[in-house]
Amino acid sequence: MPDLMLEIGGRVFEVACEPGQEQSLHRAARMLDVEANRVNDAVGRSTEKRTLLLAGLMLADTTTALEDRLAATEDRLRHAEERVRIAEAKSAMLAANALKMETEATHRMSSTDIDRLRKDHEAAVSTLTRVLSEVNAVADGVSQDD
Repeated sequence: MPDLMLEIGGRVFEVACEPGQEQSLHRAARMLDVEANRVNDAVGRSTEKRTLLLAGLMLADTTTALEDRLAATEDRLRHAEERVRIAEAKSAMLAANALKMETEATHRMSSTDIDRLRKDHEAAVSTLTRVLSEVNAVADGVSQDD
């Protein structure tokens, strides 16, 4: 089990970790060190326990805020995906109805009616394209937040 020396808040700590976890532990220690230094800068040198407690609370607060943002983004993405499914279903239904009407009654249907159905279909496809663009924008925002 590797032993690591980590400096946090101007103090050195020896910790053990599982093999392969060294990089992750160093990253976590750097984050805690940044917060510990902020605590020390804000309130002056404190006891080790108090400095680490306050730094941990600050990190926990940041983590909670990020978790809330992630949950809100996931909700927005779920709603956008649902809108895409609805738009796809409407588009498919309109296309099927238009095709059925066109093949069954072309000779009875006026060209105006056929044009109207085509325009309805094109409007549905346009709505679907717009909603898909919104979903992609939300997904890009999630990727950028990471």
